[in-house]
Amino acid sequence: MRSKFNAVTGTILVSIFIARFGTFLVLPYLTLFLLEDFHYSGVQIGTIISTLALSNLVMSFFVGPYIDKYPKNKVIMVGLLGYLVCYFYFPFIDYYAGFLGFAVLLGASQAVVEPTYRVLLSLYTEPENRRLIFNIRYFLINISAAVAPLISVYFQKYGMENLFFIVGLIFLLNILTFVFIFNKYPLKQEPISLTKPSIFHSFHVFKRDTSFSIFVLALIFISFGYSQFDSTFSQHIGKSFDHELAIKYFAWLITTNAITVLVIQYFVYKLGELISTTTSLMIGSGLLSIGLFFFGQSDLILWLMVAMVIFTAGEVLVFTMVDIHLDGMCEDHEKGTYFALSGVKSVGRIAGPSLGGFLLDTMSGGAMVFIIISLITLLAIPSFYYSSKIRGQF
Repeated sequence: MRSKFNAVTGTILVSIFIARFGTFLVLPYLTLFLLEDFHYSGVQIGTIISTLALSNLVMSFFVGPYIDKYPKNKVIMVGLLGYLVCYFYFPFIDYYAGFLGFAVLLGASQAVVEPTYRVLLSLYTEPENRRLIFNIRYFLINISAAVAPLISVYFQKYGMENLFFIVGLIFLLNILTFVFIFNKYPLKQEPISLTKPSIFHSFHVFKRDTSFSIFVLALIFISFGYSQFDSTFSQHIGKSFDHELAIKYFAWLITTNAITVLVIQYFVYKLGELISTTTSLMIGSGLLSIGLFFFGQSDLILWLMVAMVIFTAGEVLVFTMVDIHLDGMCEDHEKGTYFALSGVKSVGRIAGPSLGGFLLDTMSGGAMVFIIISLITLLAIPSFYYSSKIRGQF
């Protein structure tokens, strides 16, 4: 733990890149695929996306104490095996209930893997280096976001089902990487607690830590707004343009998002040394809301790309600071619980696609849809403020 990087930290960062690269090959286009090939309604597609988030939410209450109790390398392997089953299973789905099952398993796997990644990064990095490591994590995620969607557009001509097989192989590579690194560099095992993991422990954390509870509420509003990008917004693009043009424009917008992140992240990292994480979170929430508002005001691709830049600036300010802020809210022995419970933000991912799909189905234009969505997202600002005020940090 003396250096900024070690075998565990480096492996986790590589694993995050591999996992997110595979995810960005397929999931951003899932709604367009369901719309074009299965002709599902906005509500049906929104329900599939929301089911993924609901599964993630339910698992978030259970998985935290297990992450704290059991060896992290074994927890990671269980979650990655869940991913592997998900992506190999998807090509065989040809009915609605099957897509719901896929969403349930994927959401559960995310709830296991994502907090465990962050706990390992925190525990095996010196406190003074964590801001840098968490920024590198986010940087790698967005490199994958910049490259994978463009590659996906090329490979989609061979069929989305085949692309899911490729993603399954990517996760198999991810698992083999962890098997190798944990065999070569065994993790220092912490004493296993005799306390039985319980969902009641998770509820107790919310009860005793009001600041954390309100912080999670703010994350729910952020997740509500951010979930619109690959659900409501992608459907809006799909309905505004013919299928081939919609895929091309959406790929441009995803790439605009990723390139903007790569360009401004260094400046955001430096800004984070000058302002508090709370201030960054509040400014980012405001920009995210403005970007969502602009999404519905015009179908001109240049306008949408400008809106995406604003949306992305908010995204970077929020998501580069969430883990750093959260890491400072808990002790080492409870990091698994806190990071897992931050997954309760999936409430926003549940409500977002469902409400967005409903609004698209019932309203004639996109302007009012995104006005409503942006106003709900804006509620994150007072929530972040009040959370920090309770902790005496504002």
